[in-house]
Amino acid sequence: MLFEEIDTLLRSKLSPEEYKINNEFYGLQYRVKNSDSLIKKIMLTTDLNLEAIHYATVNKFNLIISYRSLVNKPIDYFNQNLVNKITLLSKYPVSIYVLNSSLIAAEGGISDIIREALYLDLDKTFDIRNRYGDMIPLGRVCLPTTYPNQKEPLNLKDLLNRIKVNLELNNINFVGDLTQSINKINIIGDILANIKYLEATINLGCNCLIVCDFDYKEALYARDLELGLIKIPHYNCEIKCMKRLCNILSLEFPNDEIFLYESRNPIRIF
Repeated sequence: MLFEEIDTLLRSKLSPEEYKINNEFYGLQYRVKNSDSLIKKIMLTTDLNLEAIHYATVNKFNLIISYRSLVNKPIDYFNQNLVNKITLLSKYPVSIYVLNSSLIAAEGGISDIIREALYLDLDKTFDIRNRYGDMIPLGRVCLPTTYPNQKEPLNLKDLLNRIKVNLELNNINFVGDLTQSINKINIIGDILANIKYLEATINLGCNCLIVCDFDYKEALYARDLELGLIKIPHYNCEIKCMKRLCNILSLEFPNDEIFLYESRNPIRIF
């Protein structure tokens, strides 16, 4: 494939740049390619850790597509970790393409991945205004669906059990009453919850919010609002989304090698 083909597909459909929440980086972050550059081997990864970069250079991939970026802000100085990564990248001409938060709101992105994994019906999108003033469909407002053999309405305990099984989790952090029936669920993938999101969720008629992180003050506020608040680890959502993206690209470009490097979750539980 030509680089222009993959760039156009990502920008127009799979992870549009206009879905960015803030001014984080999007697109080619390392070794700018011409639009007519030939790409034969692509590696996808959730993040650009040293092991992932080493694997890409040793196996001579032309392009790395990463959810997270190489650096998150302008470089004031080169710390040793960044020096080590650049040293590895210099060993083989590989380019880096970064998606960042655009993948959360995208159709089939992280918010959708969570909804589909939990077999929840979509009611509507949860739209926010990004820092540029544009409305983006960041989250998914869902209806509580039960399995065919379940007679009682879905409650918070049922939802937590479904999350544990379908997302392969041993433990889940949550706020709320396990016996509370679920009216509607707002899913905001890979986001740190804030008070604004909690209040917007209540205003949408939801009494449950699923995010990837929340602080103690948000947990206290959710308890006062009687809002079920559920935390799903970043890694589990991101890796599932990158697997889907890998499958889509493999179908779009069947004559090229598309590979997902499955980085290990850096967070462990003792």
